[in-house]
Amino acid sequence: MGEAGAPLAGMTLNERLFARGILDRFDKVRAAGDREALRAILIEVEVSDVEWTIDQLLDSDRR
Repeated sequence: MGEAGAPLAGMTLNERLFARGILDRFDKVRAAGDREALRAILIEVEVSDVEWTIDQLLDSDRR
C-alpha cells in the first residue's frame, strides 16, 4: 500500500492513486459513476482540473 504523505507532483493519475493506496476504491467509485465520491478522491490526490477529469473518466466509460 502507498504512503499517505507521498509527494504526487509529476505522477499520472494511476500512480497518484496507488501512492495513496486508494486505487481499488477509485475503481469502485468510477464503476458506480459516483461524481461526488470521484471528486473527493481526485481532490485527495491533488488533480488540478477535477471537473474536467470527472467528465473525461465518466464519458470514456460510456463509449
